Amino acid sequence: MILGIHDGHNSSASLISDRGIEYAISEERFTRRKNERGFPSKAVDYILGENRDIDLITVGGMFRRGKRLRAIKEFQERLNIPLLYFHHHLCHGALYKLSDFKECLVVTIDGGGDSLSATVSIGGKEGLEVIAQSDILDSLGDFYASITEVLGFKPMEDEGKVMCLSSYPGEELDIGVIIDYDSRLKSFKNYLGVVGQESTKALRRILQRFNIDPYNMDFNTKVKVAKYAQRVLEEVVLKMIRDFSEETGIDKVVFSGGVAQNVKLNRKIGELYDVYIPPFMGDEGLSIGSSLLEMKKKIELRDTYLGYNISDEKVEKLIERGYLKGYNIKYLEEREIAETLGHLLLENKILCICRGRMEFGPRALGNRSIVALPSRENRDRLNRLLQRDSFMPFAPTILYEHVEDYLVDPKYCPFMTMVFQVKKEVKEKIEGVVHVDNTTRPQTLKRDFNSVYYDTIDYLYQCIDLPVVLNTSFNIHGEPIVCTELDGIRTFKAVGDALLLGNWLIEKRD
Repeated sequence: MILGIHDGHNSSASLISDRGIEYAISEERFTRRKNERGFPSKAVDYILGENRDIDLITVGGMFRRGKRLRAIKEFQERLNIPLLYFHHHLCHGALYKLSDFKECLVVTIDGGGDSLSATVSIGGKEGLEVIAQSDILDSLGDFYASITEVLGFKPMEDEGKVMCLSSYPGEELDIGVIIDYDSRLKSFKNYLGVVGQESTKALRRILQRFNIDPYNMDFNTKVKVAKYAQRVLEEVVLKMIRDFSEETGIDKVVFSGGVAQNVKLNRKIGELYDVYIPPFMGDEGLSIGSSLLEMKKKIELRDTYLGYNISDEKVEKLIERGYLKGYNIKYLEEREIAETLGHLLLENKILCICRGRMEFGPRALGNRSIVALPSRENRDRLNRLLQRDSFMPFAPTILYEHVEDYLVDPKYCPFMTMVFQVKKEVKEKIEGVVHVDNTTRPQTLKRDFNSVYYDTIDYLYQCIDLPVVLNTSFNIHGEPIVCTELDGIRTFKAVGDALLLGNWLIEKRD
């Protein structure tokens, strides 16, 4: 067995065997600090508590110093087994082994890691052959992060808000060519010549030339800047992929790294190529990627339920200790769950689900989800309860057998990695999960992915001909997705009408 570790931004640990990925957990889920950086001690302890038969440690990323390096060395000495370090972008790229492509272009783009910000490789049976690189001075990810900061959001965390703003109607503020792809150099080219804080300062100076106060932008101005950033991102990435696809004759693409969280960009790529987006495309996926580099074969990924497992016995003990005093509590047999939850949804209840193993990656897919009917009323109510920005859309879960009725040119998308246009004739039925540009980012669900969650939605379909629910992650905005039984209880007290915690149904009294 191989224990994978990533100890940088959004640190994580994973365990891979010949059977596949056994565990994968982000450290933030235990510490409750978003995008936790450093040695993932709590995630590692949980994995080792379940299985100690480890043959090798792999580490995602080469560069570290001081406290981070000492923590890795001390851990290796404790286990007394070999340890291998792998380059940041090779680990992102190694996730191609989760796809079903025999040969593919593997594109990795992020803010930066181990002195690179992007790579292009050919992935195949023999492994990864790197054919192009961009260094951190020519970082497309840093460009988008700097725009994020200029708009008043948190870089390396709120890039999704910029993407969402870019969908609003309005003109684009075209501020010129700041970054592009150079086909002769086979690299991105940053014409600002600076990154990080210096890039943010330079962008603010450019905005001032347009008589814009970069510290006091109204909503419409932010939309104009966001539309520019999104257009540049899409054009530059597609230009690079087109160049290498034509050169190699390969039309299958695996896209990984932090920039692959941009679902609008992913859709643009998917319109032109057969594309696979790993469900843990950000730095949390480096722990798995490092281990995949040592695996001699591909691995089938059925789902992302790879983390902490909710225990009914632990829930019962918390109930006995009075953590849920004042709530209605009932234990449900497995066969009762779907109909019971479906009935609550029909009553327009907001339902929190915290059961089974926690999802790995940025998306909640039915085991750590808040679920409701996909109405505008529920969208507005959840925005208030979760303290979310009102311009951020919610996503749906749609039963796969019915996606043709709701989406234009749909594909199987179980991990919420792409947006699709919503058919006009059904928009009003699911208004709470449709963005202003008439798109949505769905989880398209097959029964073998999560049978209880599927059956719950199918109960709705049988009752009211609606195979769709609003599905958002079970957490307060700005916090990591809930992990443990106590996390579920604490967060439920702030949001929701009912909580399925393991097999225990907990309802707030009127």
